[in-house]
Formats: sequence, C-alpha cells, structure tokens
Amino acid sequence: MTRADGYAAASESHLSPARRLLVIHNPTAGRRQRRHLAAILSEIEKHGAQFRLQETASAGDAERVARDCGSDIDVVVVAGGDGTINEAINGLMAREQFPLPALGIIPIGTTNVLSRDLQIPRQADVLARLLAHGQTRDIHVGCANGRYFSLMCGVGMDAHIVSRTSLRLKKNIGKLAYVVQGLRELVAGVPRRYRVEIDGSEVVEASSVIVAKSRFYGGEFQLAPHAAIGRPELQVCLFLRGGRLSTLIYVAGMGTGHLDRMPGYRVVAASRVLITGHDGDPVQLDGDSRGCVPLEIGLGERPLPVVAP
Repeated sequence: MTRADGYAAASESHLSPARRLLVIHNPTAGRRQRRHLAAILSEIEKHGAQFRLQETASAGDAERVARDCGSDIDVVVVAGGDGTINEAINGLMAREQFPLPALGIIPIGTTNVLSRDLQIPRQADVLARLLAHGQTRDIHVGCANGRYFSLMCGVGMDAHIVSRTSLRLKKNIGKLAYVVQGLRELVAGVPRRYRVEIDGSEVVEASSVIVAKSRFYGGEFQLAPHAAIGRPELQVCLFLRGGRLSTLIYVAGMGTGHLDRMPGYRVVAASRVLITGHDGDPVQLDGDSRGCVPLEIGLGERPLPVVAP
C-alpha cells in the first residue's frame, strides 16, 4: 500500500464534516496546471464540500481576499506557488476575527517549498479528500519587519539575487533565472558584512544571513535540517565568510548536502534576530524581494492552522 492509499484509507473511517472552502487561484499557471486544478475541484465536489473559486489579478489580491473573507469560510485554499501562499498567510495573520480559517494548499506554482515541507499530496483524489475532510495542525510563522513568512527570510547574496532577477527571464526559463543572476552576483563580488544580534545577547558578523522556518530552501536543498515549521523557533543560518571562493564553497556544500561541514557556516536557534549594516539592502522573504535592511525578525504572535497530513 502506498502512503497516499494509506492516508485515503485512514481518512475513510473518520471523515470530518464537509467544509466550506475559498479557493484562491493564481491564473498565471500553465494549461496543464489548470487541468490539474479542475480535477481537484471536481473531486472536492464529490466529497460534498462547498467551494468558491476566486482568481487573483495582481499582486496583493491573495492577501486581501484571505484577510477579508467571511467568517463562514473554514479553509482558505491557495492554488499557486509560495509567493501566492505568502500573500494569503499575511492576509490570514492580519485577520481580527477568530478563530482563523485554516490554510489549505494546492501546489501548482513554480516553486512549492511549503507544500513539500508539509508533505501535501499531489494526487487529485487524495488532495481533494484532505482539503474536504483532513485534519488541521498548527504551524508557527516568522515575522520580519511586520511581514510574515513561512519558509525563510534573508539578506546578502540570495536577497540580491532575488531582487535583481528579471521577471521576463523567470517567465522564459523558470528557476534557472536565479542561477543566471547568481553567476552575475558572483562575478561582481561586491563585499558585504552584516551585524547580526541573536536573542539580544550574541552578536556576530556575516556576509549573508538566512533565517529559516522551513528545513527546505529553494526546493530540495537544506540549509537548516533541524528547522521545524511546527515549532516556535527560528534557525539562523550564518554565512560568516565573504568573497567568491567562500561563496563557491557554500554552493558546493548546498549541492552535496554537506553545507554544515563547510568552513565559515553556522546555524543557531533563536526567537529574535536583529540584522543591521548596509541599510537599504534588499530583503528576501519566501522567495520574493520584500523590504530592506535594517531587519527585525521574530515569531508570529499566534499559530496558523493548516490542512496537512
């Protein structure tokens, strides 16, 4: 029996009442993704759940819809990638009505790191059953300068890559666009040093910093293998050394899964982080450029329920 079959069989015996779902869809997904979404929605109807589909038209729509949806909604389901999910999370966390609707995910975007961390199934029938009847569990999101994130936020090399990657190039070659921009940043070799204050006590300097909530980064890479999205804790990934050679060593460590063995790399658990230096430098938040340094990072003031196995 596969994991998906086992989940379906277990769910069959103790189904919760059918839910009312608001499905927020980012329509930039391709034709194949639209067919997959249609198949999932058809299966959801078979399970007796009620749903309303709302497409986004511009940046910020998913956040607004999640924030303003009625109290009759049990689950806000995001059919899109991590960027659209981040918007919805910020909308849900900004709600003044309690309890919060749960977050559901239909992973159809360019990157789906959160769905991977949460082990969201992709098969239409299994995912539909999960969204209609599956259990919820709490996750603890981070907050950077008032903006929430579920995966990571960072300054330094990766933040500059994200902020300078051409949208046109992303549309043409997908995630390879980040590789191209990364090579440009490496050639430029601009030195940067940030002051990182951890929990109000320890202070270190680093060339790049990524504060992680998820154990995954950019898909399958792991910068902080001990990160747990269900635990109220941040993992501070410190790239202590700068320069082209150190950057290449870090990249090699990521690619081989041995980043923790690379010289000048360190991970520290924390609940509060303050990053200063190079004021105005870009900040990367869940894969998108959001805000700038100085950066104050903590934990969300309350947990967020998600529909997940």
